[in-house]
Amino acid sequence: MLALILTGCAGQPTAPPEAVPGEPEPTVVSHPEYHDPLIGVNRAIFSFNDVTYRYAMIPVAKGYIWLFPDPVRTGIGNVFHNIKMPIRSINYLLQLKPKEAGVDVLRFVINSTVGLLGIFDPAEAWLDLKRSNNGFEDTLSRYGSGYGTYIVLPFFGPSDLRNGGGRLLDYALNPIPYLTDQPDTSVIMAADTLQEFAPTAEQYERLRSRSDDPYIFFRNLYLQGVQRDANQLQEPEPEQKPAQPCGATPC
Repeated sequence: MLALILTGCAGQPTAPPEAVPGEPEPTVVSHPEYHDPLIGVNRAIFSFNDVTYRYAMIPVAKGYIWLFPDPVRTGIGNVFHNIKMPIRSINYLLQLKPKEAGVDVLRFVINSTVGLLGIFDPAEAWLDLKRSNNGFEDTLSRYGSGYGTYIVLPFFGPSDLRNGGGRLLDYALNPIPYLTDQPDTSVIMAADTLQEFAPTAEQYERLRSRSDDPYIFFRNLYLQGVQRDANQLQEPEPEQKPAQPCGATPC
């Protein structure tokens, strides 16, 4: 979740921060009054996460980035994405998208063999079979489920009932717990979480340092992203103009 909300760089909720040379100018996160009925519990979990990020996960993430060059990290991420094929393909079927499910299964077969257990992605490089992300949250959204109440999840950060519920259902389809035993399962799942968190570690530090109230800042950043996604889903598709017959206009 944290990786998703940090894709749009933002500054202080109340005033734009000073520009950093070499970085795009950050946008300002507005400060509307959002409905947050669980704010007491959410703040407590956010504080726990914040301490965990700053004193444990961020130092480990920086060490991970320093130790492993980008091609190695990309290969590790590819392996985790490849092994989660059942999550994506089953949800595509639930969404009545058999073509997308078939593409994902075919990608898995190619990348697991030619791609050396998913380290490489020849399915996209050679056959233009595009990598995709899909899960139970997308399925719930397709059938009209709203976002529900804003919540903060331990370790994962800002979320909502639909997103959190989707994560639990995705976990049930994740092959890793079925292919490994404890404590290996916990170590591998922690490595997967670190792989997702590492690219956002320094950005979290920068954004947090520019906010007077980090809880409000990251809550608003998340909820504004939720609203933006909802608005995009509600936008009508642009009408296609009928083709002009040859002779009326140059063909």
